Amino acid sequence: MKILFATDGSDSALQAQKLIASISWPAGTRLLALHVLPSLGLGMTTAADEERRRAVDGTLDATTRALAGAGREVNSLAKVGRPASTIVDDAREIEADLVVVGSRGHGAVVSAVLGSVAAEVVDYAPCPVLVARSDRITGLVLAHDGSPGASQAEAILLTLPVLSSLPIRVLSAWNVPLTQIGDPTGVSMISGDLYDELVRDARKYATDVAVAAAGRLKSAGRNAIPQVVEGSASEAISSSARPTDLIVMGTRGQTGLARLLLGSVARGVLHHAHSSVLFVPAVATRS
Repeated sequence: MKILFATDGSDSALQAQKLIASISWPAGTRLLALHVLPSLGLGMTTAADEERRRAVDGTLDATTRALAGAGREVNSLAKVGRPASTIVDDAREIEADLVVVGSRGHGAVVSAVLGSVAAEVVDYAPCPVLVARSDRITGLVLAHDGSPGASQAEAILLTLPVLSSLPIRVLSAWNVPLTQIGDPTGVSMISGDLYDELVRDARKYATDVAVAAAGRLKSAGRNAIPQVVEGSASEAISSSARPTDLIVMGTRGQTGLARLLLGSVARGVLHHAHSSVLFVPAVATRS
């Protein structure tokens, strides 16, 4: 297994580092710790450049030591460039199976290092991206809407042995906001009976999705239970996970009343969840 860990030495990156260290990775795992120095374009002196590089080298040395373990190869690399693009390009170059980033950056260049960059990495990485917000994982929440993206997220749970022992809650949310079926002020333009029917259909769809996915996971030997929640997708997903849970979700979903896992929803979870999130692209390709 090949893992790219994007670090900048911030508290958030150190938390991600601890999470990586807490996981029993398969024998033969290769881990690359990547530190991308943003090109600030400030006309910095050679002495200042050298000081920055020494600080980065120190961070990467400490990271390498912290992540070292039996049956695991850990290397480090420092680059100067645009952080998000460099992370995505390097993930593609090494054919990474997983990218790990912290949820926030460091210092005056916070938005340029990690944080907002995490959203861009999630959008463009050629593999799943783990945005770490805790130093351990004790359970999984699989966000599912029955879409191909959600199905691929479900499949990831069966291909990552490091997640095989964790209990899974298959979460499916449903919501029928009046603004989707009425005028912009929220005044319903349909009868109460029709609205009740839409609610029943939405609840039944979410229930069927959660039960079916939990059943497939149980048939594969996993400890999985369904959970159906009323509410908007990003809020339901974010609020249903404990801090030490890992949310697993696709980055694209269906449209219409069944809409749960759209790009906008994934972004909402990225910014509002208090737990770590594993984002799985609907089609993970390498080129």
